[in-house]
Amino acid sequence: MTTNHWYTKEGVAAHTQPTLSKTAKNPNRPTTIKDARKLKLLPSVTSILKLIHNEMLQRWKYRKVVEACFNRPAIGDESLEEYTDFVLSKAFDEVDDAAQLGTRIHNCIETLVKGDNLAHSQDIINYAEDAINKMETLGINVVASEFVTVNPEYGYAGTTDIAFKDRNSDLAGILDFKSKRTHKDEPIVPSFGHAAQLAAYYASYWKDKWEESYFKKAVGYNIYISTTEPGRIDVVKYDGDQLAKEFEMFENACGIWRYKNNYDPRSSG
Repeated sequence: MTTNHWYTKEGVAAHTQPTLSKTAKNPNRPTTIKDARKLKLLPSVTSILKLIHNEMLQRWKYRKVVEACFNRPAIGDESLEEYTDFVLSKAFDEVDDAAQLGTRIHNCIETLVKGDNLAHSQDIINYAEDAINKMETLGINVVASEFVTVNPEYGYAGTTDIAFKDRNSDLAGILDFKSKRTHKDEPIVPSFGHAAQLAAYYASYWKDKWEESYFKKAVGYNIYISTTEPGRIDVVKYDGDQLAKEFEMFENACGIWRYKNNYDPRSSG
């Protein structure tokens, strides 16, 4: 089950709350919108963008269901209910596996960037090292890594990978690593919302650093790590004009989020 992420206005993650029931198996439960109103929490960037239908992700999930049916037709007197349970289990096990692989790669990248001791398998280290090597070819100086940035003016917060300054210009920006399934000889297709995430993080982290219109000095990168073609790394770059347009879209998404949830985190005190 997908849950929303929340932060305090000080940038502290508040994704869960203590379970008050003495009979509960888990001492914590996911934070709800009711909790957020009471505690004056900020929604994450990704939680806001989830309101806008991610067609590409849905198509991929549908594809996994079709593949599961194609690869193993119903057997003998297997009932429709039994076969449906099998197909959904098989398909979404693969979805979960892909998400877990992406998380492991991301955690390894964070470890390498911070210079901490590695505790990952060699295949995961290879994915991460390829991504970092690609980042180092972009001519950037890392200012901050794996950090929470808060934007109380617009009422959101979030965790992003890299804030940087360009070595050869006065540009500055945000870089996010993404794991993605790819197909040989096919170009990378950025997922919906990835550019908007960069724009939202940029507007939050860099806005107060410039006196002029801050997107004029913006640049953003998504580094895509292929999980189906080991060693393949794709870079998608966005300039300031593109990020400014993406932020306009994100502003609209914020308005929809506030309306749908009947909660305005901008004015929560």
